[in-house]
Amino acid sequence: MLQKLQQINDDRSLMVNVGVCFCVIVMMGLGNLFCRFVLHTDMTYLMPWLLAGVVAYFFVPCLVLWIATGRPPGKS
Repeated sequence: MLQKLQQINDDRSLMVNVGVCFCVIVMMGLGNLFCRFVLHTDMTYLMPWLLAGVVAYFFVPCLVLWIATGRPPGKS
């Protein structure tokens, strides 16, 4: 299981995960604006679920690896 988490995390550090997570959230926000003003559809009911999924994808493997190995991911 630890090896799968290492593959998911791809040796990214916590700060890289924060930056990538921020970029993905910004792109999701822009997509939501596009859906609202161009396509005239309301996607706000999906946003909390999508945000939770993005945060879980970027931070759960990193934190589990940190706890399991005793050192932050990305540090050799």
